[in-house]
Amino acid sequence: MFDVVLALALLLPQSFPHTVAQTPTGAQAWPPETSVRAPLNALEYPTVLEPVNRSLAALLDDGAKVVSAYVGEMGPIVTVQKRGKVIVCLVIGPDPSTDQNVPTSRCYNLN
Repeated sequence: MFDVVLALALLLPQSFPHTVAQTPTGAQAWPPETSVRAPLNALEYPTVLEPVNRSLAALLDDGAKVVSAYVGEMGPIVTVQKRGKVIVCLVIGPDPSTDQNVPTSRCYNLN
């Protein structure tokens, strides 16, 4: 089931390019802004993000499998799957301007 959802998520921007908003630089922004009236613009629904009180490293050591990873504005964002649960983790690197000198992660269950 998750494979189908992931495949659809990857295909949607390519399948419906006419619904993708343009940024000031001309690049495509996805998803379209909430106020954009487009036939394929999905409605927004509240999503409960349940905190996972374990680090990304601990989840991986316990058998979680990486589904996707990319670098966001604040650092890497990693999605893992473990026992039917999909978990998204934000990895925060050390910051010399603060007292945070080790990488940390914040993880949330999506289902």
